[in-house]
Amino acid sequence: MEKQFFQGRFTLKIQIPGKWFTTLLFCGVLGIVSVGVTSSSAVESAATPQEIQTRLTDKGKNLSALKAVMNITSSYEQGKSRQDVKGFLLYRRPSDFRFQGVAPGGNSLFELIIKSNFFELYIPSEGKIIKGNKDCFSRKFPDVAEIESLIPLVLLQWKDVRPDRLLSRDNQKIVMRMSFRGKVWAATLEPQTLHLKRLVRLNPSGEIDLTADFSDFKAGTEGWLPTRFDVQSTSAGWKTLVRIGQLEPNPFLVEKNFKLETTFSPRIEDCR
Repeated sequence: MEKQFFQGRFTLKIQIPGKWFTTLLFCGVLGIVSVGVTSSSAVESAATPQEIQTRLTDKGKNLSALKAVMNITSSYEQGKSRQDVKGFLLYRRPSDFRFQGVAPGGNSLFELIIKSNFFELYIPSEGKIIKGNKDCFSRKFPDVAEIESLIPLVLLQWKDVRPDRLLSRDNQKIVMRMSFRGKVWAATLEPQTLHLKRLVRLNPSGEIDLTADFSDFKAGTEGWLPTRFDVQSTSAGWKTLVRIGQLEPNPFLVEKNFKLETTFSPRIEDCR
């Protein structure tokens, strides 16, 4: 008697002389199939958006703060202008953000602090501090505001993400629809590691208004941290490249690190 077993793309054809041999061979084929399933477990185990969210949140739960050197290059289509800034980033969960931009000679160009829904921007050359809520900051400095808002997702702070459904899944990528801070997003993940490779944000009309691509992932324990962001707003007409170096997870930070200290009394301006 002959039987055929199908596994993947090939056919296993065997001659079966008796029941005992049939049973042993059948168990052996099941073992081969189970090994094949295990080898692609990353795709299979991420079966639902909720499970993906849980796995990502768990992966990033031990990262409470971040310190890094950032090189930011922004291009603006409307004015055909370009800006290059090097600076130092401090970040502490859930929303403390500080960035100091420096000139080529090492002098401070500005210091930006964002805490909760408020910001302070110190410009030493003008002797002033601009302060106000984040909505005003987003209007005046949209590219910086967008990068700051992406950091929780990049650092896998997915507690506030509302997963919706899987849009596609194969051996190359997982694409998931979700909502975050009142916006609709599509997140593209690498299936074996769940590295966040791309974010696409949709406006209320269903059109893409922001894309963010992540690459050059860090090696070692924090291997899911990207060290390159390519962010582009099609609606506002700007694109920004961020390169991150000297990345230090969980540095010791205190409240003083997120307060401005000036050498003289600057004038204060409310953001309008």
